[in-house]
Amino acid sequence: MASVLSSFFSRDPKANFGYDLPSEYFCVFNGVCLGNSFKKAEPNEKATCFWAKSENYKLKNQAMKLKTLRHPNVLAFLDFAEIEGTLYLITEPCKPLSVYFEDSQLTPAQKELVVSWGLYQLLSCLKFLHNEARISHGNIREGIYVTASGDWKFSGFHNTSAFQSPKTDLNDLAAVVWQVFNGFTENLGDSRSIAKIPKRLQTLYKKLESKGQVFASGDLLTESRAVGGFMKNKFVDTLLFLEEFQLKEASEKQSFFMNLKENLDMFPDDIAKYKILPKLIHAYEFGNAGAHILLPMFKLGRLLEEDEYQHRIVPCLVKLFSSPDRTTRVKLLEKIDEFAPHLKSDVINEKIYGNLVTGFLDTNPAVRESTVKAMVPLAEKLNYHNLNTDLMKYLARLQGGDDQPGIRTNTTICLGKIGCYIDPSQRQKILISAFTRALKDPFPPARMSGVLALGATQQYYSLSEVASRILPTLAPLTMDPEKQVRDQGFKALKGFLEKLEKASENPSIIPELEAQVNAGGRSGLLSSEKVPQWAGWAIKAISGKFYKSSNPVSNPEEKQVIQEEKRPTTTSTTASSTMSTTKIDSSSGKSQVVDGWGDMEDEEENESDGNGAESWTTRAKSMEKTIQKKDKVSGWDVDEKQSKASGWDIDEKESKTAGWDVDEKQDDPDDWSTDWEKPKKETKPAATSKGMLKLNKTVKKEEVDVETLFGITPTSTQDSKRSTPSRSTKEASPASSKNSGWDDFEVQESNNSGWDNDDWGDAPSKPKTSNRKAELAARNEQKKQELSAKRATKGIGAMKLGGNKGD
Repeated sequence: MASVLSSFFSRDPKANFGYDLPSEYFCVFNGVCLGNSFKKAEPNEKATCFWAKSENYKLKNQAMKLKTLRHPNVLAFLDFAEIEGTLYLITEPCKPLSVYFEDSQLTPAQKELVVSWGLYQLLSCLKFLHNEARISHGNIREGIYVTASGDWKFSGFHNTSAFQSPKTDLNDLAAVVWQVFNGFTENLGDSRSIAKIPKRLQTLYKKLESKGQVFASGDLLTESRAVGGFMKNKFVDTLLFLEEFQLKEASEKQSFFMNLKENLDMFPDDIAKYKILPKLIHAYEFGNAGAHILLPMFKLGRLLEEDEYQHRIVPCLVKLFSSPDRTTRVKLLEKIDEFAPHLKSDVINEKIYGNLVTGFLDTNPAVRESTVKAMVPLAEKLNYHNLNTDLMKYLARLQGGDDQPGIRTNTTICLGKIGCYIDPSQRQKILISAFTRALKDPFPPARMSGVLALGATQQYYSLSEVASRILPTLAPLTMDPEKQVRDQGFKALKGFLEKLEKASENPSIIPELEAQVNAGGRSGLLSSEKVPQWAGWAIKAISGKFYKSSNPVSNPEEKQVIQEEKRPTTTSTTASSTMSTTKIDSSSGKSQVVDGWGDMEDEEENESDGNGAESWTTRAKSMEKTIQKKDKVSGWDVDEKQSKASGWDIDEKESKTAGWDVDEKQDDPDDWSTDWEKPKKETKPAATSKGMLKLNKTVKKEEVDVETLFGITPTSTQDSKRSTPSRSTKEASPASSKNSGWDDFEVQESNNSGWDNDDWGDAPSKPKTSNRKAELAARNEQKKQELSAKRATKGIGAMKLGGNKGD
């Protein structure tokens, strides 16, 4: 018992104190040491400790005054103690005004703005002290402190007295203003030059320094905030708006945040980090700030240390990813490169990924495209299931079934960028299947992205896969309609052939060539060792760019407009939702394709002089005539019939037929090696029968009333009435049965080209149609004669026939 009592009375008083007592100080001011402290229970709550010997009555009086005075511009009191003959005063983090200007590196413009905000706060506090507390400070020159957030506050109330006149305090404040621009010295003469004081401040300075006429603090404050006053600027306006944020209207808040990003550069780092950023976070969590708050918040987040970022920004990001607002989500995904390095793996997989992947299924193309791009900086931190199974399922659906060609293109590029993170057991199967599928896309940039992705990931494919799967799919690109695609295809073919040739000449290097096929690690594209020279162009291209699409369709109304534009009768030229824009110069007849591919393209096509048989000029003329009938989604010279014939019918039903239905009920939703990659499935008419049914219907509709169209009159109306309808249907059915799958495209070409006629250049379709009608008429006449002959032999039939003629 005695030992317990002894330990109780001998307990260290410093250990019981709620705040850490520093052993080092950062400055000594008027005999008082100042050091950094923090709350023991919450180390993130910083503070400043003032300490001095017990004989220093000034510190003790100051502590008593701070404890009783409460104002936004009075230094906040936290704790006070006297331990072992030393007085300890704990306040909010701060430093003397003179030390603040010595430590800060402000430009002259920033300094003037900071002083305008500081004087506004000090005059507001003097108004409170003089009018409500009815005291005079009496020690302003030594009693001004600046907090971590850049606020100017009063302390040092040990010389206070009953208020009689504001003259003394205002004169002391004028001396402080002079010291800010001329240097802090202890002795100030009566005559002080105002040459270094900004001109906009000189009027206020003279009134503060006045020895005769006395001005009230409130009057000076009102005058300085009027139009043309020293404190009427964007700096003070912005900070005051944040102070009164809860009282503002929704329209005012929206306008404020839209302009805030442009005004952030004028603020010093301490004010931006510790004053503006907390206000923004608070406004988002407890207000309706909307998506406009994101850009300034991310910009200010760069100023934070890693611990501060995790504590203050990451919780906000988790909440933002769960937002149902599309504008917020798109802006968040567009800026993901700025905050992705700060997100930890467990936070991404457990709190963010589930909400993030819902963007793949969004009906808004902008959300889907932004989600695809956002996976590149996050892929490295995804766990095995999310990366190799779940994510691949979503990417397979987009690449094989999305109606936006830009999204299909960027999906391929995304896979090329994250291929190094995929598990080696799944990587080769996924990448080859995905990239070879991209080579069959009707959109030229999509095909080009497939070639680049294959070249950039060449180290992940075995030699047998290169020979059996990659080269056969690259070979058709040598006859691609687009020269840029052909050029990239030739480069890739030469590179892969060179790799096979090296292995053939020196089989001992095969293990070295295939070293990365089953290798793990997450090194990334550009850090791969021993990259072949031929693959350098692909790595540089695929790692540096996404396809720059135009504004995707963002609402159902825009989608309706695009659907109407596909009709032949529509003359609207709106193309804001297409993934590439075709500009046609009516004077020159040249077509300039702006596809956003940038310097990844060889600009040979655009520089063509028109001498080549397949120049852009020829295609532009055809494009100009058929712009109404072209698929507005693709934006390239690939019409609907070519799209269907190429096996890229992205209709939902056909995507299921092609083996790309990624419904969760399937046994292997991430299996990229499905039926689409088999040659038989590609060329089988049934694979595109649904897409071609639409074409058959269109062709049949155009041939209605063909006699009137070509000016052909039947030989006899009575004969046509007697002709059997079922017979004509049987005659026409073979022709229609041929119009399915790949045959439909061939039949249409043969009908319209007229290659078998000598005069094909005049009217290729008329002779063939006339001959066909004459043949049908002759056949019907022959049939009619046969029927008449049979009836004549029987007699009864002849009587009926004669009766009809009599009628």
